[in-house]
Amino acid sequence: MEKVTNKKRVMFIVLLGSFMALLAETLFNNALTSIMDTFKVNQSTVQWMSTGYLLIVGLMIPISSWVFQNFKTKNNYIFMIVTFLIGSLIGLFAPNFGILLTGRFIQAIATGLLMPFVQNIILLLFPPEKRGLALGITGLVIALGPTVGPTLSGIILEYFGWRDLFLTLSIISAIVLALSILFMNNINEVKKSKFDLPSVSMSFIGFGSILYAFSEIGNTGKINFTISALSIIGILFIGLFLYRQTKLSKPIINISIFKNFNFNLTTILSTLSNVAMVGMELIMPLYLQNGRMISAVLTGLIMMPGAILTGIFNPISGWIYDKIGVKKISIIGFSLLLIGTLPMIWFSSGTSLFIICCSYALRMVGISLVMMNTFTDGINSLPGEYETDGNAASSTLRQIGGSIGTALSMTLITLGINNSGSDNNLISLNSGYHLGFLLMLCIAIIGLIISIFLNNDKIGK
Repeated sequence: MEKVTNKKRVMFIVLLGSFMALLAETLFNNALTSIMDTFKVNQSTVQWMSTGYLLIVGLMIPISSWVFQNFKTKNNYIFMIVTFLIGSLIGLFAPNFGILLTGRFIQAIATGLLMPFVQNIILLLFPPEKRGLALGITGLVIALGPTVGPTLSGIILEYFGWRDLFLTLSIISAIVLALSILFMNNINEVKKSKFDLPSVSMSFIGFGSILYAFSEIGNTGKINFTISALSIIGILFIGLFLYRQTKLSKPIINISIFKNFNFNLTTILSTLSNVAMVGMELIMPLYLQNGRMISAVLTGLIMMPGAILTGIFNPISGWIYDKIGVKKISIIGFSLLLIGTLPMIWFSSGTSLFIICCSYALRMVGISLVMMNTFTDGINSLPGEYETDGNAASSTLRQIGGSIGTALSMTLITLGINNSGSDNNLISLNSGYHLGFLLMLCIAIIGLIISIFLNNDKIGK
């Protein structure tokens, strides 16, 4: 009985930390307009609060497996929470946007290590036949954290200021830190191995260059020599990173897992669903506040039903997946995502807020059906010895895809604003946001098409 209690205790502590970190992904999306006013920065610059956060998270995930194996569980977790707390405090007292962004990036370092950490904990604590419920609860936390962010921040911003968002995260992380010091257990067996700095450097340079190039396109509204050079450098270093992994006896990411067709498809679908979620979590608050001129708290209330439905459908989606398989649930999920996104193409200044609310909520139901089920099906399709590799690879691609997706969204929005041909600021803004919505529609269509090629066999161990 004590062992079961310890499992529950460890799960509670790590999931609480994960919820906090994932909440931070979107908690500031509602505050971007206020931060722009405070530090006098433009929309393309302030979006790094979201895009940069997601990028750092994605870049940290590949080394998470090495960190997990080389250090004790309790020390690992305490380090992550302390790092997150430091980032939150820096953001709380930041005197300028550069320091503020530094605090966000430090938070992201902790988040990038935390997400695979939680999934690796589940792999250790539970045998394959008992992971369903644990993964379902984890999926609920992974999806609910980002969707609750805009609603919670809207309420806080209505009565306080954007710095209080950092204060909220500081308080939560301090509580999690105290719990982890008092109650966290060491459950892993430390296996010392060499840290491959060249691989990590190639990964950082490659993905970082590509994302920065996207961001600069959004900032300048055009493609110049510097942006082209950065894109080429990024592609080159990603290629070098992948090549190096094939030559290492203990690679950061085992490239051989990509020989599994089902894993590839499900990873792409999980990534697309993450892009669809975090991209809209960034676009919608900006559209409502800047394009429709409504308050942060009303923005949060409009997005609240989507968050509630996410909480309801995530556990249900696992049960549906067990009954009908990944192909059917993926087709259903992306169909709902498509139906929910389609009306957004015609959003105007006169569109009912109720319709906006319903469209957003329907999208979140579709994402809830797809994201964790495709991720889980992909991991389950791999041999047992490759589970950790699959976790790291799929998590990395999902996060970096989300980061590039948000950067691309902001790029299209900026291009739409700059090329609207109107002197009316609201008309220009809405032209930009419509391009962002169009991107989200294309993602839903691509996901639906790919879902058709999935194998409908129920994969399990």
